Amino acid sequence: PRRIHIYQYTNTDGDKNSEMADQRELTNLMIEALDTEFARLLVSTGLAKRGHDGQLKYNPHNNDTMIVILGDNGSLGGSVKLPFDGSRAKGTAYQTGVWVPLVVAGPLVKKPDRDVRHMVNIADLYQLFGEIAGIDVPKSVPRQIDAMSMLPYLSDPGAASIRSWNFTQ
Repeated sequence: PRRIHIYQYTNTDGDKNSEMADQRELTNLMIEALDTEFARLLVSTGLAKRGHDGQLKYNPHNNDTMIVILGDNGSLGGSVKLPFDGSRAKGTAYQTGVWVPLVVAGPLVKKPDRDVRHMVNIADLYQLFGEIAGIDVPKSVPRQIDAMSMLPYLSDPGAASIRSWNFTQ
């Protein structure tokens, strides 16, 4: 819906030759819509406020809530942007097919607004949520899971990599 994005969608003529450009534009629209709706959620729950200029004002130290946002399994080939290769996208075991966004915000994050270039696995979220809740995940789960602690990435901007490899299929 246009009310949740400002991005202008340009291809309205049904040109089949611009299908790849359409997918990229639609991806941009979806990202902007998600951003708008997520901001609305943060404001409506009291985790953030709107400034006089309309910008989102979020201070993670005003509450004890951790926010975790992650993507699914990669990008569709037509929406992959350079420098990545659309033929190695979603549905493949290549980087663009399995590499997804992960955003973590909250009071446990030291030095926010930075990138961590090390690998994590979706299973690492089990360990993260357990640690945040004070649960010993290895003792509480009836079988072994390949979940490593991500807390060092949040608390130490210079933390070493917790993984040297990742499994994908």
